[in-house]
Amino acid sequence: MPINNIQNLISDLHDSFADEKTSPQQQQLMQQLQQLSHNLDEAEPVPPKFADTAEILLEEIEESYPKSAAIIREVIHILGNIGI
Repeated sequence: MPINNIQNLISDLHDSFADEKTSPQQQQLMQQLQQLSHNLDEAEPVPPKFADTAEILLEEIEESYPKSAAIIREVIHILGNIGI
């Protein structure tokens, strides 16, 4: 199920930052992704904020954290495939 994949990837992302120093903004964006991912399986339409948050976080970390950026790209790709 794509939603479970996204939630697992967000957990992987969180784990990949465990040993790295992240900025408060990056921590906040990751928390937002985690919170928003729990709303994906609700009947209400998903606000575009989830994808926007993922894009912002990707821009923030792309150069410094290529492994984490790859995880975020996969999340964005899955969101696109399920129409979010």
